[in-house]
Amino acid sequence: MTDTGSTRWGTATLDGGRVLRWGLLHAGALVGGACFFSWSAVAVFAGLTAVTMCLGVSVGLHRGLIHRAFRAPAPVEHALALLGTLAGLGGPLGMSRMHDLRDFHQNQPEADCPPYFGYREGFARAMAYALFHTWHPRDGAAPAAPHLEEDACFRRLERAGLWLQLPLALVLYALGGASWVAWGVLVRLALTQDGFWCVHYVSHVEGDQPYELPGRAEQGRNAGWLALLSMGEAWHNTHHAYPASAQMGRGWRQPDPGWWAVRALAALRLVHDVKTLAHLPLRPDTRVRVPEPRDAPSTGALCLKRAWGRT
Repeated sequence: MTDTGSTRWGTATLDGGRVLRWGLLHAGALVGGACFFSWSAVAVFAGLTAVTMCLGVSVGLHRGLIHRAFRAPAPVEHALALLGTLAGLGGPLGMSRMHDLRDFHQNQPEADCPPYFGYREGFARAMAYALFHTWHPRDGAAPAAPHLEEDACFRRLERAGLWLQLPLALVLYALGGASWVAWGVLVRLALTQDGFWCVHYVSHVEGDQPYELPGRAEQGRNAGWLALLSMGEAWHNTHHAYPASAQMGRGWRQPDPGWWAVRALAALRLVHDVKTLAHLPLRPDTRVRVPEPRDAPSTGALCLKRAWGRT
């Protein structure tokens, strides 16, 4: 591994293993996706991506387990965590550690935020850090939240990691053959990995900023044109201002599929104690720059409308 710089918080290094895995996955996705194309396979890819990223990552891991924006019985939490792990971005413990590390460093003053966690060096550098580098904290690995570390199911999901794709691949092969495996596993994992970090970058540098957190290195933006693809996570400035809220988009002009999924789960009585924007105070020290009425269109929403108009 090549050292790419140190700070008082730790060191970011180029990880040859991650580079190799990324290369093999994307080569497999390109070859498999081209050689085994079928429209049914594309439908499987779209369906699995939506389920794993919406119910799994956005609802189950991010809003539920990390931010505790709602409560759910253990079997529901475990099922959502399984879907989130199948997205291929990491298990519940790893995703929690990654989130908390980024949250801590991005809430430091700009001069103290390591480049690995910031976006000052542009898109290519941010993506290279996220996809090909590993962060080594100076004080050792940070633990995940206790309610995750102490759960045996979450620990098993963490150990399983990408191996969970094997039983999924067997099921897909039995149902639809090689094309379903190529698109339902390889293409999905490649695009999910790249897309997740692309959305993460854009939602910190592009879009509206109705709320300001003075003194923080990264603020979050409301990138409305990515709202549907990100499952509502692109309303990231609002999320920074109300991190404990299960709702990120305000009103129908700010589509938030993750919030729709939480509401559906609540209607089925699978989750409870759901926290919303209307019932939470602003994050301490947050400054309101541009008040947003509940159903008023934001610039992000208007950008999304224009984007739809061009298609």
